[in-house]
Amino acid sequence: MVRNYDSPNPARVVADIRKVLVEQRMALLEEGSYRFLITHCGFIAHYNHAGFIATYKDDLPTFVDAFLTQLGMGWALHLDNPRSYLYDVSYRGRLLADIIREMISIFEAYRPAIEAAHALHREMDAEARLHALAKQLGYEVVKVEERT
Repeated sequence: MVRNYDSPNPARVVADIRKVLVEQRMALLEEGSYRFLITHCGFIAHYNHAGFIATYKDDLPTFVDAFLTQLGMGWALHLDNPRSYLYDVSYRGRLLADIIREMISIFEAYRPAIEAAHALHREMDAEARLHALAKQLGYEVVKVEERT
């Protein structure tokens, strides 16, 4: 017997997750999506919605990786087993397994762009820290090409 629930709206959760990944802004995560993630996707609650956002806002690649690997267990373990709870729970007529499959494809699609943006951000942050330290010590950072 499949247990049906009225909330959350799976279409809204999927759209919200897509919006967070497209705009690469964890702060856009809605409460309903947060509840879905901590209830069905292996995430811990991090005390509350704001704590969850704070945990991943500066490290979106970790959020993506945690979802895709389901915190080390992997979705295949559950999605390949029709006796798992993913096939016992339905939201507004959609099986949890089908919602998760749709979310997996979204996470996989945006993973490369998120990782590239995060790497660029880390590089820019490191360069800014270098310039700040050099200034603090009375030096100027000069690229090798500029010295000749």
